[in-house]
Amino acid sequence: MTDLGEKPKQTLFTRTTALVWAALSVMLALKWSMDLGMLGFPDGYITPFARATSTLLGILTAACMAQGLYFFLAGVLGRKVSAARLGVQILAAAVLTVAPVLIVKDCPGSQLCSKAYEALTGTMLDDGAGG
Repeated sequence: MTDLGEKPKQTLFTRTTALVWAALSVMLALKWSMDLGMLGFPDGYITPFARATSTLLGILTAACMAQGLYFFLAGVLGRKVSAARLGVQILAAAVLTVAPVLIVKDCPGSQLCSKAYEALTGTMLDDGAGG
């Protein structure tokens, strides 16, 4: 039986899952941050597509780092969270941060995304790739 002043402990599975997602989030955020820092390397030219998406990617990178901190603290502090609730939180975090970054980074290679970009901006998608 637990004492009234004692909080119930989080299971090892949920703690580990939170810590693994935190580590993955931080690693992704660091990679994306390095990618943003390398824009224009080596000749200083930044493509119109990179210029248009860099602010969004910067915000999503910061959000991914923040979610890494949140899940790290949730895993370390042992706040009682059920596995189902943690799964929903991880899914929401992935949908709000990771998925948009992957879509934007893959956009130049996707015909559907390229057409949507051209329809929205009225300009051809120029990602700097060419012959």
